[in-house]
Amino acid sequence: MELTKKQEKKLTKVFNNPKQLRKWVDEVFNDMVVRCEKQTQDMIMQYLDIYSIATAYTLHYVCGFGKKRLPETMKRIWNNVDCFRTGHLNLEDCIEELEENGIEFENILQGKDLFKEKKEDDNKQG
Repeated sequence: MELTKKQEKKLTKVFNNPKQLRKWVDEVFNDMVVRCEKQTQDMIMQYLDIYSIATAYTLHYVCGFGKKRLPETMKRIWNNVDCFRTGHLNLEDCIEELEENGIEFENILQGKDLFKEKKEDDNKQG
């Protein structure tokens, strides 16, 4: 574990005081949690960027989308993502419709209850 200079200085002062030591440990722990959450967010954003680029690249090179259809289609995809987030699109309905068209998402289907629980938790908080 890497400590900041401030944390190192404080550690020498609080080592013999259990109450201050607990407070210091809590501060270090909270700092670690914040850093982990930021790294997780950064990683999620990176994967979302990669997924968007891969989608656009595939639409261009496999489906032949060009300067007119590609930006229009990507805008629709990003709009759908926002609609999932806001609840205007239902993940389960979309998965069922895609299955009817030959696209199966076994892993996503297993995780859809988690998505639903997360969304319900977000709605309770918001």
